[in-house]
Order: sequence, then C-alpha cells, then structure tokens
Amino acid sequence: MSQSDNMRHPFLPEGRRVAVSLTFDDARASHLDVAAPILQAHGMRATFYVLPVPLGHRTDDWRAMVGSGHEIGNHSATHPCSANFAFSTGNALEDYSEGRMEADIDRATRQVEALVGVRPSTFAYPCGQSFLGRGVSRRSYVPLVARRFLAARGYGSETSNDPARCDLAHLEAFAIDGLDAEALVAQVEEGAAGSRWVILAAHDVGGGGEQTVVARALARLCRRMTEDDVWVAPVREVAARLRRARAPVS
Repeated sequence: MSQSDNMRHPFLPEGRRVAVSLTFDDARASHLDVAAPILQAHGMRATFYVLPVPLGHRTDDWRAMVGSGHEIGNHSATHPCSANFAFSTGNALEDYSEGRMEADIDRATRQVEALVGVRPSTFAYPCGQSFLGRGVSRRSYVPLVARRFLAARGYGSETSNDPARCDLAHLEAFAIDGLDAEALVAQVEEGAAGSRWVILAAHDVGGGGEQTVVARALARLCRRMTEDDVWVAPVREVAARLRRARAPVS
C-alpha cells in the first residue's frame, strides 16, 4: 500500500489493503455448530446479529462465543420487515411508528445484555430495510439507530464501503448466501484493489440450501483472509477505528 493510501485510509492497519467484517444473522444453530469452528481454525472473529429468542435457546454457547472475542450485535427483537414478505405481514414496517421501532430495538438490547452479558454496540437492519410507514408518512429510522449504536449494517448491497465517506449508521453489506468460494474471494480481492471495507452478510452455514453459505466455501474464504494484506475484524472494531481516524485533530 502506498503512502497516499495510508493518508486516505488511516483506519487500515499498516500493510493491510482491505478490511473485512464477516457477519451472520439471526442467532442460528449453524453459527455455533459450523461457522464457529471454521472461524476458530483460522483465528478469525466475526459479528453475529442475534434475535433474543433463539439466543436464549443456547445461552451458554453464545456466552462462549463472547468469550472467544466475537461481537454480538442487535438485530431487533421481532425482526420486522416489509409487508411484501409473507412472513412479516403481521409485523410489517409499513405499520410501525418511530416509537414502536424504538421499543422493539431497545427491548432487544436489554434482552441480549441479560442473556449473554454484553450490550450491543452495532445493529443490523432486518431484511436490510430501514423505513417505517407508507406513502406520505414513510420515513427512515436510520436516525434513531444512529442515536443508539456506533454503527449499523444494511444488507444486499451492490458495493463495499469507502472508509473516508461511508455512513456508519447505514453500512453497505454483500449478501453471500449461496455464493461459491471463488465469488467470495473475488469480493475480498475487489476490496483490496480499492482499500475498501468489505462487509459480508450470511445466514446459515452448512451443506447448502436456501440462505446458506456452504461450509467449504467459508473455509476457503477464511484461508484467503489469513494473508497479510487483509484485516479481518468485527464491525464494531472497524467502525471504532474509522471514527477515531475521522475525528478532527484538536
């Protein structure tokens, strides 16, 4: 990395050309049983955006994840998404007020802290959607998230994050379910070419199927990321470093 790159992107540790944050949604069992051993084998820590109910099914295991240095983030209490999703018709963002969304997010924070002993410092928008209401009353709930969290992650993006310009309250993230190893590695290589922050968002990890990253593809990605040009860190760590780098010098 050139001296000019270090000047433009001081959040990157010396010698690193790209930051990568691996994220996993919903506190699924495969995160504990499949993803965690792969990450441990490669010395990597990730961010897990959890829902309180499944988190409570295996609390001791999730506490062990905290002890291993993984980040536990807020993914809401009830996972509200657009009414256009059949699973969310009874819990649709189109029907939410700001107060209702605040209550849902704050309840999740309290529940996560009670279950695993950590207060989430970052958030992931369920379904990657950050609106409330409909029509002339439709509005963003990014501001209320920004008041509560160091950073927040979107989903299904078409780009990575520019460290000098990205909005920490609505970070871009690639959806990686179903991608093969070559496609996963290509996202890291593209990020390295531009000194970017690449956030990868997955659901299940295992042998295949809907919303699943194949375990061997994740392992291949992790092997690439053990190389010296990649900085792999949870979202909160990259966001904190970036915030410090952006702060004006007094």
